[in-house]
Amino acid sequence: MFKVITEENEWNRAISSFEKKDFYHSYDYHQVCIKDNEVAKLLLYKSGNTSIAFPLVIRPINGSGFFDATSVYGYAGPLISHLPSHFDFQDWKEQMLGYFLDDKIISIFSSTNPFIDNQEQLLSHMGEIESLGDIVYFDLKQSKAHLKQYSKTTKRYIKRNKELFDIREGNSEDDARQFLEIYYQSMERVGANSQYYFKLPYFIKLLRNHSFFDASFVFATSKENGDVASGAFIIRTKDHIVQYHLSGTVDAYRHLSPIRGVIDHVRCQGKLDSYNFFNLGGGVGSKNDSLYDFKASFSKKTAPFKVWKYISNIEVYDQLCTIAREKEGEENSNTNYFPAYRTNSYFGTP
Repeated sequence: MFKVITEENEWNRAISSFEKKDFYHSYDYHQVCIKDNEVAKLLLYKSGNTSIAFPLVIRPINGSGFFDATSVYGYAGPLISHLPSHFDFQDWKEQMLGYFLDDKIISIFSSTNPFIDNQEQLLSHMGEIESLGDIVYFDLKQSKAHLKQYSKTTKRYIKRNKELFDIREGNSEDDARQFLEIYYQSMERVGANSQYYFKLPYFIKLLRNHSFFDASFVFATSKENGDVASGAFIIRTKDHIVQYHLSGTVDAYRHLSPIRGVIDHVRCQGKLDSYNFFNLGGGVGSKNDSLYDFKASFSKKTAPFKVWKYISNIEVYDQLCTIAREKEGEENSNTNYFPAYRTNSYFGTP
């Protein structure tokens, strides 16, 4: 059975049947991520005891009459239940390809989720998988004390900041506005791309979701004057994983690194609440940069972050790449970007 789902209740029913999932797979998250000309679709495949649910965002390709597919920001990829050694990958491939060709979807890109089993095993039968870098995480089921993995610097900051800051959680609209203020300040400081400037409705919709995850803000506030010094937008997918989704720190408090206390609090709470993992993510653009080094100061646990690329119609794909090169010139093409025809303004700058 192969089915394309776009309706909220049906989407959520399908996702809820999977034991391991993340908020990145939810209907609500897809709705806050898609643009006006995009559509979120869940591709549901079932055969025997095996179920596969693959959420994708379908985008038009600049008046060409064709489309491509991508994934939401974060860690997505397919959900998989009961993948036996004798699974018929060929039938799944044919169903997927048939859908892509029928709907004129010529290329597909998806991030993967290191905490969802069998994604690479499934996707390796179509297209290619590329490793971009590492992410840092806590294994909250680990009996060994996580504090032993903290660097000396992180331990020092956390010890001092317990005397300087209180930690509080909130999920109100006022909390969202307060977080946005410090988040934007941090984005401006690092010169972040405009795509990372999420607006207030983005947070409100996730806070009020009716799905299988809980979203909240975790703030470090000054004990001296009550000022919010730092904050993180934390999303907990029930019974499985905690995601360190977004964060920011007020410039005046950066030297004290209050966000370290926030991370330590979320880790402790996640362990108490019996979650499996707490994902800190990786560096900017999946690089092992200073942000990655900061996260690695908390945990020695790492996992590769991988993406999946597939071309369903190579003939049309090549035609669009040729048009893109002719429009803006070979020198403007980013050969590492996928799909290659979206590396300039004609088909949509990435």
